[in-house]
Amino acid sequence: MSTGSALARYLRRPVIAVARAYGRLLGTVLSVARRLGAGRLGGSPAVTAGVLVAVHLAAVTMWSGPLGVGAALVAGLATSCLVRSRVRFRVLTDAERRVAEEVFGEAGWLDDIVLTDLAGRGGRAFTLPAVDGRILCNLGAAFDAPLGEGARAYPVPGQLLIHELVHAWQIADARSPAVFLADALADQARHELGEDVYAVRATGDPHHALRRREVERLATVVDRWFGGQSSPTRRPQDPHSPCVHVIEQLRRRGRPG
Repeated sequence: MSTGSALARYLRRPVIAVARAYGRLLGTVLSVARRLGAGRLGGSPAVTAGVLVAVHLAAVTMWSGPLGVGAALVAGLATSCLVRSRVRFRVLTDAERRVAEEVFGEAGWLDDIVLTDLAGRGGRAFTLPAVDGRILCNLGAAFDAPLGEGARAYPVPGQLLIHELVHAWQIADARSPAVFLADALADQARHELGEDVYAVRATGDPHHALRRREVERLATVVDRWFGGQSSPTRRPQDPHSPCVHVIEQLRRRGRPG
């Protein structure tokens, strides 16, 4: 075993633990901001971005006293204004809602979905709880036509949207934003360390049971069922797919009330 690989194995657990703690901290910040009424400022993406920037900067500048805290608040307000003017966002269209209900049923949490054209590193989509209790599905280039032509890992129209809506379901189903973000960032840390967190093993594998911490794997199981990649017949939304019981669990746990 090389020195580099041995070091990576040694650091794996602490790196994942730090990522989990960081996610829990971010989720706690969002929850506190919600309780303080930040959501009343309007515009879920703008206010959420402003709060996150302010908190990150405050962690560095707070040692400067009131001036440092003030600088963090100003930076948060500036970020909020910038996002408000440049980031597009909207609720699900009727057509998008119908496609989502084919997977999740008539789930009340779909009312809380806000789509945006924000994107993560490399143009990747990502989903995040907002400070007003809504859920931001940031689709990047797919924002204008989530049901349009698929691409790359999500070749079927709507498949990327379904993947991100699984994350939205996980947020709605989690005990708190902190719990979801802890699991999500731990998953991303594993991905950065070389683990294929999106991997779906053989059909019928016991991993198809809902496991709260397998954030990306569950989303992949569902989006592949939607696209037909998990069906022996390649049939989209195959009712005889080995994964169909996962969909049934999503629907049961996603009912209004």
